Formats: sequence, structure tokens, C-alpha cells
Amino acid sequence: MANPITSKESILKVAREIVSKEGLKALNIRKIARECDIAIGSVYYYFPSKDELMIEVIESVWEDIFRIEEMDSQDISFVDFIEKIFNHTEEGIKKYPNFFSIHSLTFKAQNMNKAKDSMTKFIDKFKENLLISIERDESINQNAFNSDFTKEQLIEFILSALMSLVLQKNYDTKTLTYMIKKTIY
Repeated sequence: MANPITSKESILKVAREIVSKEGLKALNIRKIARECDIAIGSVYYYFPSKDELMIEVIESVWEDIFRIEEMDSQDISFVDFIEKIFNHTEEGIKKYPNFFSIHSLTFKAQNMNKAKDSMTKFIDKFKENLLISIERDESINQNAFNSDFTKEQLIEFILSALMSLVLQKNYDTKTLTYMIKKTIY
């Protein structure tokens, strides 16, 4: 072993590369240690179990796919922000082919509650960013919203549409953005 010192982030980076090339099922402690050129014990130092490793890798891939931090909604309309999200998502999905289907099967097969909680937190942050974007867009007709149709309900609908389109590998946002424009502008 030529490189006895490494970091958690460098291990996650190697793990993301494996997921990108071979899929989530190809991940294992030995392979990661070999690819990082470190001892297996070094991987276990950062990740006490394979489940912990899987959870953090899944979370890391989600962050890499969506890159929410890079998506600034401040100077663009809500609809443009939605299109930007779809474009980022498409790039991420190309980087990690079949991640969503394998990812969901892994959750069901292993009943990884911690991973589900992590995914829920990520989705909540995603929704929060959408709400910030909708609040910043001064072109939106505020009368479009009421107790029967709230901003939060619109965001839930958009998130569902995003997930549906991702699972279908369809990245055409024309219909969705048209509906949004007709509904709230």
C-alpha cells in the first residue's frame, strides 16, 4: 500500500467513480480500498460498516447529480430555475446511468431507514430551494395561489414530475414549463 493516508472525501470520490462506471452494486469495501490504494481497515475507519458506506455514497451521488449548491435562483425566473434543475439533473443522470432504479431497489431490498431519512432530507432541501425561487420571482401572479392551490403543492407537483421524467429518462421540460407559465404567470 503506497498511500496509507487518505480522507473520507477521497474515498467517497473513488466510490462515486465506481458507481458511475459500474453501478451501485459494484461497490464493496475491498474494491474501494484497492482503488484508493489503502488498507481495508482505512476504509472501515471512516465507514464502520458497508451499510454506512452505502448510505454516504448514495447521499454523495445525489448531491453530485443535483448539485443544488451550484444552482443559484436569485437572478432568474422560477421557470428558468426549473429548466436549470432539469439540465443539471440530466447531466448527473448521464454521469450515473441507472442510479435511480438501482438506488430504489437497494432501499427496498435492504430496508435502509437511515438512507431513506437521508434522501428525505435531501428532497426537503430541494423543495426549500424551489420555494425560495418561487418567492423571488416577482413576475408570478400571487393571486394564482390560494388555500386550494398553494406554492408548496405546486412544488410537490414539480418534484413528482421531475422524478417521473427522470425515471422515464425524458428530459423535455416544455410541457411542464408551459403548464407552470399558464398557471402562475
